[in-house]
Parts: sequence; C-alpha cells; structure tokens
Amino acid sequence: GEILWSRSLTEEFGRFTGYGGRVVTPVVDGNLVVVSFLNTSWGTHAPMRHRYFAFDTRTGEVVWSATPGGPPKNTTYSVAVVAEMNGRRLLIDANADGHVYAMDVRTGEKVWAFRVSRGALNSSVVIDGTRVYASHNQENADTTVMGRVVCIDGTGRGDVTESHEIWRIDGIEAGYSSPALGDGRLYVVDSSANLHCLDTELGEIQWIYSLGTVGKGSPVLADGKIYVTEVNGHFHILLPG
Repeated sequence: GEILWSRSLTEEFGRFTGYGGRVVTPVVDGNLVVVSFLNTSWGTHAPMRHRYFAFDTRTGEVVWSATPGGPPKNTTYSVAVVAEMNGRRLLIDANADGHVYAMDVRTGEKVWAFRVSRGALNSSVVIDGTRVYASHNQENADTTVMGRVVCIDGTGRGDVTESHEIWRIDGIEAGYSSPALGDGRLYVVDSSANLHCLDTELGEIQWIYSLGTVGKGSPVLADGKIYVTEVNGHFHILLPG
C-alpha cells in the first residue's frame, strides 16, 4: 500500500478539466501506464489538445507523449483500449476532437484516424478482432443527424474515414455509456433511455428495450445475462434474445 511514485498531471503537464473535473481511467500494457487528458503547457504543448502520456510503471518516467488530433471540442471521459492488429499492439481511443485514433502503444506513433463526430467523443470504443465499434450523441461529421454507432475496420493506415467504415447506424444518440459486446451482438444505451441490440456483422437493429430513465453506466454481459443501470439506481437484468 505504499506510494512508489507520483506525478502531478496539473502542475507538471498543464492538465485541464472542464465540467465535472473530467478525467479518464489509466490503461496498463506491459511496463507502460497510459493516461490521456486535455492539457496546455509550453513549446509543442502550448496549444490545448487531447494528449496521451505513457509512464514507466516502475519509475514514473515519461516514455512517450502523443498528440494525434486537433483542437478539442470538449473534455472527455473515453477510456483507451489496447488491441493487437496486423502484428502491432495499438492503443485505440475516442478523442475530444471527434476522431477515433489508433496509436502504437510502444511509441505513441499515430497509425490511423477515423472521423466520427463534430463534437467530443465520451463513449469508449469496444473491439472484437480487427473491428472497432464507436458511438456518440453529437452532430455527425458528415450529416446534421445527431448520434451514430459505427463499425470500423482497424487494419488501415492514415486517414481511414472514407476507406475503412464497415457499417453505420445514424440517429442512435449513444454518448454516455460505452457499448457492451458479446455473441455477435452489440448492446448500446442511448440518451433517451433505450437499450439497442445490434447485429455486429450487418449493423442491423435486433430489438430495443426501454429503460425508463437514462442510463449513463455501461451495460455488462455476464452469466448469460445483460445488466443495465439507470441513473436513479435501478438495475435491469435481461436475457439476450
């Protein structure tokens, strides 16, 4: 229970938080712990951006920092996910500038970018093999419709917005909770308190279940059941199908 090392993200790196003091969960991969946040500091870090910092888990020293995107639209809650694709371990995350980015988890090098929204992305991505699923509740990047669930082929390089979209469903405003994935189904809670069950292969809606009040916690799959929460503390325990 002893503290081995500590770093002040605010004093040392100029961390900035907005509404609610938004911060994200650290991600550990090997000897790296990666944390992302909005910051503004000096030199190349003078412009405010959503940046990523990888610290050595043993010493707390900075191994790399990355600035994959442009100006943030808002602060963000999204938690990055590590996955291996094409023999390379990638850190994949929904960014505050409305893109999903994949970075080499060892170096921070940007591998690909996919634009999703005109606003910040708060829901974390989920990954199945080489497929990356993302959702949001802001205005879409290419239409005036609010909200989208999108499936991305994660094997590309560069800007893959036009080339690596597998399917999309517009109009599902899923910007708070992150999706849950299992048995070929993607479970998404929207801002109007509906749980959507989507076929992951075709991107088709299988069914919709009304929660009553909005759910901001992510659904969970366990023991052959779906567990979904509401902000008023109620749980819904559902059978898939």
